[in-house]
Amino acid sequence: METATQPARSRTSSATAPAAAEQNRNGGGTGAPAEERNSGSGAAGRCQVQDGPLPPAAEFDAFAPGYAAGMENPLKALLGESAEQYVALKLRWLLRRHPWLATDSAARILDYGCGAATLLRLMAGAGVRAGLVGCDVSQAMLDEAERRWAAGDGPCPPLRLQQGTRTPFSDGSFDLVLVSAVLHHVPPGERPAVYAELCRVTRPGGTIVVFEHNPLNPVTRYVVARTPIDRDAVLLRAPEVERGLRAAGASVGGTRFIMFAPPRLRALETLDNALSWLPLGAQYAVEAIIRRP
Repeated sequence: METATQPARSRTSSATAPAAAEQNRNGGGTGAPAEERNSGSGAAGRCQVQDGPLPPAAEFDAFAPGYAAGMENPLKALLGESAEQYVALKLRWLLRRHPWLATDSAARILDYGCGAATLLRLMAGAGVRAGLVGCDVSQAMLDEAERRWAAGDGPCPPLRLQQGTRTPFSDGSFDLVLVSAVLHHVPPGERPAVYAELCRVTRPGGTIVVFEHNPLNPVTRYVVARTPIDRDAVLLRAPEVERGLRAAGASVGGTRFIMFAPPRLRALETLDNALSWLPLGAQYAVEAIIRRP
C-alpha cells in the first residue's frame, strides 16, 4: 500500500498563535489560536462560526439550505447513494496516504472551502485525532454546516468566514490543508491567489492536497454540465493545479487519479490504487509540500 511520509515537524509549530488582532477579535489573550480555544468550549454539535462582516453574496448562498452537493443529478445519484459516499471515498484515500491523521492529535488540518463541512464531519466520525478547522466564502454554507453537525459527531470544529480567497489564519498555521472540489468554482484569474493562500497558511514541511474533478473523464464532464450548482464551473486539468502550486512556492509531489469505479461499488475501490497513474479517474488528487526556508 502506497503511503505518503509524514514530514517531521515541531509539536509547537502547529499551535502557533494568530496575530494579536485576531486574538482580540475573538475574545482572546490566552496565546492559543482562536480555533483551539473555541473547539472544545461549546456544547457538542455546536459549530464555532465566526461573526464578522460578510463578503459580497457568495455563489453558494442560494444552494446552502438543504445543500444536496449535486445529488439532484440523476446520473450522480445512480453512481453513489449520497453525497457523503463520494466524500467518504476521498477520505479513505487520504487516510491510506496519510495514516498519521488517525493518531497525531498535535496536528492541525484546514478544509479550505469546506461548504457544509461534510469532509470534516466524516473525518471526525472516522476518528481523525488531528485538530479540524474549516473555512468558506459562504456564510450560508457555514450556517448549514452548523445545522447538520449532530451531537453524536462530537464538538463541531471552528468554521471561519473567508474574505474572498483570503482566510483569517496566521502564516504556517496548519500541517495539512485540503481543498476538495473547490477550484472549478474559482474564476481562472483568481486561482493564483488561492494557491498563494494555501501555501501561506501551510507550515513549512506541511502538505497541501487538492481534490478536483477530472475533465478528461467523460462522465465527470457530463455530470458537471447538467448540475445546477456547477453552472459556472470551469474545470481544470491536473497540470494546471501543479503549475499553480509550484508558482506559489510549493514542491509538488505528483498527481494521482481516483474514483475509477462508482462510489456505490466500494468493492472496486482497489482500482484507485492500481490505476492511479491513468488520467481517466473521475477525480484526481494533487499533493504538494511547503518547502522549508
